[in-house]
Amino acid sequence: MLFKYKAKNAEGKTKEGEMEAEDQIALARSLREDGFYIVDVESEEGGGADSKAKKLADLDLNLFIEKIKGIALEERMMFSRNLAVMVSSGINLTRALEVLQKQTQSPTFKKIIGKIISDVQKGTNFSDSIAKHPKAFSNLYVSMIKAGEATGMMDDTLNTLADQLEKEHDLRSKVKGAMMYPIVIIVAMIGIGILMMIMVVPQLKEIFSGLGAELPATTRGVIALSDILSVYWWTIFIIVPVLIYVVKKVLDTSWGNRGFAWIVLHAPIFRTLSKKINNATFARTLSSLIAGGVPILEALKITSNTVTNVYYKESIRKASEKVQKGKNLNEVLAGYPKLYTPLMIEMIQVGEEAGKLSELLVRVAEFYEAEVSDATSSMSSIIEPILMIVIGAVVGFFAISIMQPIYGMLGSI
Repeated sequence: MLFKYKAKNAEGKTKEGEMEAEDQIALARSLREDGFYIVDVESEEGGGADSKAKKLADLDLNLFIEKIKGIALEERMMFSRNLAVMVSSGINLTRALEVLQKQTQSPTFKKIIGKIISDVQKGTNFSDSIAKHPKAFSNLYVSMIKAGEATGMMDDTLNTLADQLEKEHDLRSKVKGAMMYPIVIIVAMIGIGILMMIMVVPQLKEIFSGLGAELPATTRGVIALSDILSVYWWTIFIIVPVLIYVVKKVLDTSWGNRGFAWIVLHAPIFRTLSKKINNATFARTLSSLIAGGVPILEALKITSNTVTNVYYKESIRKASEKVQKGKNLNEVLAGYPKLYTPLMIEMIQVGEEAGKLSELLVRVAEFYEAEVSDATSSMSSIIEPILMIVIGAVVGFFAISIMQPIYGMLGSI
């Protein structure tokens, strides 16, 4: 591949030109052998079949999915863990980033690391370099790296971040695993219902028409729905994406987000689990920031952006304002008994008095993470009977709607 580059050496001498190289890393390595580092670079790709083939190769399905979902948590977790190992081993930051760029499987993340390498080579701080990529590195990540640079404990900070991301990944996996079973059952039930409406009910309709019997309202309703689906079945592939889009847009609004958050906090099955998840996230994030050397006020502001529930966000922001005015954190959070547990308040109080807030917050986080694990493990046994009741009611309604006119005709004979 042909690259057009601009490079500079330690004396400030500038060098510009073009060079053939396998990739940007190979180009940087070649120039570094001559004592130069890259200031600016761009690839000079020719036209023709090779260029078209490359463009088609870039239209990768995984890349498309990644652009929608963002960079996987596992990628960031492994990046942090491996970077910590290499930095603690004395490997130069630029060299460590080059190695990680080769290792990562994500095309998007690979490009981001390449830009970070370029910035670091120009003399930009690592924290400032990653701050340019908010989709890959959160405010929490940037703030902790900045604190690690200030204290000279970058390897410890990276390990803490890797632990934080690992716990976040475990928590998400457990919640997703618990929700997978009911989602699969509901989707299967809807799919089977649509197939019956399209394939079975029309045949029954012909039988009822031949008999000339007067049909009950429920049966007429089922047949009417079947007629619609039989003719306009293709609209399902339009309605479902549109519905998902509308729901997403509604949830993006302040009132929609607040309404959904209120439902989650008050729904019988999810309210306890939601409280434990948010308390665990709050404790883990705040602990990591404080341990990383981030001041308490800034740590609270960053933590407010990591929790997903809008009511927790608001409570943490208000807590930050009141702590700034001189109040203790435990006193402020005690004003939100529906959000924060008595254990959380007590542990924060002891931590503030003993000067070990970070350590006690870790214990609280570990306790609630274990509670979430237990709750998600038993969730299927709680949801299963509810699903059985719902499925039974739907099947019963369908059976009655179909069998009622048949029994009516038999009774009139």
